[in-house]
Amino acid sequence: MNPPPWGAPRTAYLLTAAMADRMGRDGAVAGDGGMSADWPGSDASAQRDILAALGAQTRLALRMLRDRLGVDIDMESAAAAGMACPGALAAVRELIEPAPEELSRWHRPAGLSRWRRPAGRAALECADCREGIAKALCGLQIDAYFRLGFAPAMIAAMCRQSCRQSADVAGTPPRH
Repeated sequence: MNPPPWGAPRTAYLLTAAMADRMGRDGAVAGDGGMSADWPGSDASAQRDILAALGAQTRLALRMLRDRLGVDIDMESAAAAGMACPGALAAVRELIEPAPEELSRWHRPAGLSRWRRPAGRAALECADCREGIAKALCGLQIDAYFRLGFAPAMIAAMCRQSCRQSADVAGTPPRH
């Protein structure tokens, strides 16, 4: 089942919430843990939309960490954990750090109101790489919020609240 186009941001929030819940329960981000039930049921196109939403959400979390604490997360080690494909790590980097000529399209000072779909990235064609990219983006986002002082349960709650708010804006109920 594919989420509608406006469903990608909501699904991305729910994936991050599920991973934060696992982190709270297990005491660490389980890099090899499965994604929520929404992920396997989505087709490749829907998954790429979800990755674009995760990229934007992760970019916001990393920007908050940099702005508030002056700290950057070492993406090479954080995102690469558990990734066998170097193309997948490159895709994570591209989803989080757009090229300078794309900054005007990516940057939304008032919030993340538009989602840009990644295109032309070979790693995004592989189902295993897409799932690895999603796990890396969720993990980076959780790490950033954790460093900002949020407990995993709070991160999960924030993600679910953002999901509900995006549903309110879209005028449709959240899927969970």
